[in-house]
Amino acid sequence: MAQGTDLTGEAWTLASFTAAIHRGGVGLWAWSPERRLAQLDELCRAFWETTEPVVGIDALFARVNAEDRPAMMRDWAASAVDPHAYSFDFRIGEGADARWISARGVGGEAGRVGEWVQAIFLDITDRKRAEEAERLLTAELAHRVSNMFTVARALTAIVAREATSTPNFAEDLSQRFGVLHEATALAMRASGADQGDVRLRDLAERILAPYLRGADITVDVADAVVAPRDKVNDYAMIFHELATNSAKYGALAGGGTLDLVARVADDVLTLDWTEAGAASGITKADGTGFGSRLLKQTIERSLAGRFERTIDAAGLHFRMVVPAR
Repeated sequence: MAQGTDLTGEAWTLASFTAAIHRGGVGLWAWSPERRLAQLDELCRAFWETTEPVVGIDALFARVNAEDRPAMMRDWAASAVDPHAYSFDFRIGEGADARWISARGVGGEAGRVGEWVQAIFLDITDRKRAEEAERLLTAELAHRVSNMFTVARALTAIVAREATSTPNFAEDLSQRFGVLHEATALAMRASGADQGDVRLRDLAERILAPYLRGADITVDVADAVVAPRDKVNDYAMIFHELATNSAKYGALAGGGTLDLVARVADDVLTLDWTEAGAASGITKADGTGFGSRLLKQTIERSLAGRFERTIDAAGLHFRMVVPAR
């Protein structure tokens, strides 16, 4: 080390060093494989939501996310004997608020001080959530492109059944695509800083307009039912997803009826989407595809609400209940 740069004196203390690494999201811990105990510093105790500086390893395992627990337990056990550097990630807790942790250190005797294996926990929650958001955005974009092609095929089939001539077919199809574009543009404009709340009736009517001559559609949405500027795209996505599925399997495929009713009471928005009498008679059971997951994530996480969907021989009923603001 160069002369005069020794890290000594009052400014270089264990407390200042610990505070510095804590600010970087790094907690210090050690564990005893023989006694199955863990020592946790202040930040690690916050990670695990405990006030005890020494806790049983099994008590920590119980707080690991159920999906991550088996792999995390194997990696943890391996770190006691493997003399190489290790790094493994896991979540503490369940649901959207779970904390992501990366356990890092050197295993085996190289990482021991006496009976204790020393290592760090690094809080990587922000990075993991950013990665999840990026994956979701990519998947959502691919899904929306697929949906647009599905809508285009459905509208083409509807118009073809009604067209009396080639010019009539081309004009009708062009008009419907134009309305679909306007609906998408409305959602995009509303998400900008210069636009306020958007009435849900206007948004729903724009999205459903291309299907008006192929199905009996009723939109009964009270004026008080609005989408805040930062939630317009969420509602547009929900309507697009429901309409796309209906164009493939339900009332909007032609000849059916669709009733959309929405009201606000006691600061709660309730929306009912009910389909009946699809010409094809086709119904589709609840799926586990990306569209279903996207609906679930949008309604439950972004809008902080809940929904239920029932499908039987009579048709489909979808109900969504979310906070009004």
